[in-house]
Amino acid sequence: MVSAVRDLTLRHGKRLRPALVAVGLRAVDARAGVRPAVEVGAALELLHTYLLIHDDWMDDDAVRRGGPTVHVLLTRHFRNEHLGHASAILAGDYALSLATETLAKLRVPDERLRRLFVCFSEMHGHAVLGQELDISGTSPGPEAAYVLKTASYSVRGPLRLGALLGGARPATLRALDRFATPVGVAFQLRDDLLSAFGNPRDTGKPLGGDLRSGKRTPLVLQASRRARGRDRATLARVLGNSRATDAEVRRALDVIRRTGAKEVVEARIDTLVDRGLSALGPAISREGRELLTGAALALTARER
Repeated sequence: MVSAVRDLTLRHGKRLRPALVAVGLRAVDARAGVRPAVEVGAALELLHTYLLIHDDWMDDDAVRRGGPTVHVLLTRHFRNEHLGHASAILAGDYALSLATETLAKLRVPDERLRRLFVCFSEMHGHAVLGQELDISGTSPGPEAAYVLKTASYSVRGPLRLGALLGGARPATLRALDRFATPVGVAFQLRDDLLSAFGNPRDTGKPLGGDLRSGKRTPLVLQASRRARGRDRATLARVLGNSRATDAEVRRALDVIRRTGAKEVVEARIDTLVDRGLSALGPAISREGRELLTGAALALTARER
């Protein structure tokens, strides 16, 4: 179980969240040493491992980062599906315990550590609530779950953790929040596009995973509204069909392209990034604005 946690944590992750911790710290204090940010980043990577393990089990995904998901790996190891899945849940719990321990060992003043833990717990809670909206289909809008599951956990939280390490003022934290929420939603929209149209060798995800699992992403919702006749039927046959063949998935992706849904989502990403960048006012230093502009582009214009 511990080996499975280690394997997934070290397997080709992009390390975007730890990088954002460093950006948040340097946006507050350009001369700050990054060692505390590295340690907080390690805690975030372990939190991410925990969430990935449980997410993959809930979605019944077999591939993550180009290799087997933890519940698949442990099922093979034990040659027993129930034991493999149960051990995967415990593997996620173990990763969370390591994340908490890593954060607790930070050598920072007690009051600052308390604020870091509050932020860390809030990120965790938002990710759980966003996942519930996602799996239950009860999200009040196509981007509502993204605000919780991705914007808070993947962008706002890491930036805020870095800023808190640097002793940020409330005005700076508010500016970072206004930047992070739209950019975080744009980050998830880019992930949706990569999941659909990216090369599985680059993304580490199976072809058409979101379609097969029946996720009603904004991309899929746009395509479903626009598709007509045979195209609508082609898309419906694959959506939520875990047994759909690769050929059927490719035909459904061709339908999505023809509807123009991809271009609609691309335009939405541009709008959200512009909104986030416009929030970077005088509360953020010039160097901080430069770093955050680069971060926004790295998050939303990536190819994997």
